[in-house]
Amino acid sequence: MIRLVVGLLCIAVPVLELAVLIKIGQWIGVWPTVGLVVTTAFTGILIISQQSFTVLRRTLEAVSEGHPPVAPVLDGLFLMVAGALLLTPGLMTDVLALLLLVPPIRHAVARWSMRHLLRHAEASIGGDPARDKPGERHQRETATEGPIIEGEFERLGETAPNHGPRRGNGTHTPSKGQTGA
Repeated sequence: MIRLVVGLLCIAVPVLELAVLIKIGQWIGVWPTVGLVVTTAFTGILIISQQSFTVLRRTLEAVSEGHPPVAPVLDGLFLMVAGALLLTPGLMTDVLALLLLVPPIRHAVARWSMRHLLRHAEASIGGDPARDKPGERHQRETATEGPIIEGEFERLGETAPNHGPRRGNGTHTPSKGQTGA
């Protein structure tokens, strides 16, 4: 269903954009319409070039303060989307881009997107997500003996056999029957 909607949008949006451009061209003239499209495209380029460095800076600041950089990354993502929409020729996408440039609207869209994504997202570690049903992988793991944790250990109060250099200090002490030469 979602593919059908996306496919129809990919057909309908350019046709509607073309119809709007033709009507605007009839109303204000061809060259002012072309100038409007070119101006919004350059504005999109400026927004994308400026915001890429701003997003990187704010993301690094959030990480250095110990905060997850979700808010700066989402804000930057929607600013980049606004810039890309301004780059595309057409006035309807320009209106959407201008709406995304308004911070309260952009933040509301980001909150809605995150809620929607978290509600419909499915995480899978290992396995085949196409084959596994939701929750099935977790049930299989908990039905077994539990997770396997690999590591090294040393029992206190016992001496380890000398089979070569130890990892810790790199020295080798000869055992009985070995010489130091």
